[in-house]
Amino acid sequence: MPVPIDAGLTAAQLFLRAQATWSARIVPRYESFVLPCAATFLEARCFPGADVEFIVRLSDGRTYAQIVAHGGSRPIPLMRGGHITGPDGAPLGFYRRWPAPDTPRASPPPGLAEDPLRTIATVTAVDVAYRITFAGNERIDGADAAHLVLQPVRDPAAYPLRDLWIARNNYEVVRLVYALPFKRSVALVTYDFAPVGEPPIWSIVHIAASTDGEAVSEELQEIAFPTDAPRSYFDSP
Repeated sequence: MPVPIDAGLTAAQLFLRAQATWSARIVPRYESFVLPCAATFLEARCFPGADVEFIVRLSDGRTYAQIVAHGGSRPIPLMRGGHITGPDGAPLGFYRRWPAPDTPRASPPPGLAEDPLRTIATVTAVDVAYRITFAGNERIDGADAAHLVLQPVRDPAAYPLRDLWIARNNYEVVRLVYALPFKRSVALVTYDFAPVGEPPIWSIVHIAASTDGEAVSEELQEIAFPTDAPRSYFDSP
């Protein structure tokens, strides 16, 4: 039986437990997945019914995208070295501030926050980044989770995390929400996480974004973790 999170923990203590678990996650070098092209910012460049494979270098979020081959045809490259975006170019990307030990340190992609749970790892009790409150227990894709609401103490743009759902049996983050400045508004970006593969790696499995009345929401398909990819995939032309 899973051991539930200690009911006596404060919201801040729950956050710290989740932060430690997040920091200990396996970070693969690359992640690939497939989405219907019509649900992406590349729609105008695809034929009807096309699927797009994305290969993301997780050290800096740079991405290669290609139309998936069908019926003996060759894949059609669509993007080299760009960053994934949501509606009207709203920030939407993959990036871990601390990559795998053998991967060079990288700068954050334009418009994207650094890994929020790592970003505040050096914050002390006298320099609190967020006011954290417990909003209750919820079911997220079948998992019991504690919902934390985070209000930045200063500069909301520098501290974009707003909501966090923590699995009650193992402190894994199962959902988080960013609020990212976008044009004259704010883009809300939601990531859902779940274990993928064998041995399982906790990974983004669903992405949703909304801004200025527009929204996109998609399940990632055919998620995999390539051990290598051509460097040319991530060099902008």
